[in-house]
Amino acid sequence: MPAKIKDAEFVKFLEKVSNEQQITFSFNEIYELEKLRERKVLSVLQHKEKFLKLGVVEKIGRTSGAKYILSHRYYSYQEKPGVYTRIKGFNRESKKELILEHIRREGKGRREDFLDAFPELKPKDITNLLHELKREGEIKREGSDRSGYWKSAGGSN
Repeated sequence: MPAKIKDAEFVKFLEKVSNEQQITFSFNEIYELEKLRERKVLSVLQHKEKFLKLGVVEKIGRTSGAKYILSHRYYSYQEKPGVYTRIKGFNRESKKELILEHIRREGKGRREDFLDAFPELKPKDITNLLHELKREGEIKREGSDRSGYWKSAGGSN
C-alpha cells in the first residue's frame, strides 16, 4: 500500500507520545489525528477520550458545540505556540473584554459588529455574551430590537 507522509514532525510527535506513554496508536487513530492536523479543528472525534487522556488533543467549549484541536503540547513541540493561540481563540472573558473595548472606543456596538469581530461564534453566542455583560452592569441596551445597540452602562458614552 503506497503512502506518503505529509508532516514528518507530526509523526515524530506521535512517536514521542507513544514512547512516553508506552502505548500504540491504531491506523484509525492515526488517520483521525491526521485529519485533525490538516483541518485544525474537528467537532467529532471517535477516539477523543484516549486522545484527551494522552494530552494529544484539547476540547474547546463545554456544550454540544464543543470542538477538538491538537494540544498545546503539540504546537510547543512544533515551536509554533502562536498557531495554537490562533486556533484555540480567546476565552469567554477575553471576548467580553474585547466587546467592552469596542463599545468604549466606538461609543456603541451592535450585535452585527461583534459577529464581524468573532466570525467563529453563532449569533446566539454573541447575544449570550452581551446579556452576561448586561447582567454584570457593564452595558445597557438602547433602542428597539431591530435598530437598537449596546452602550456602556457607565454613562460616559
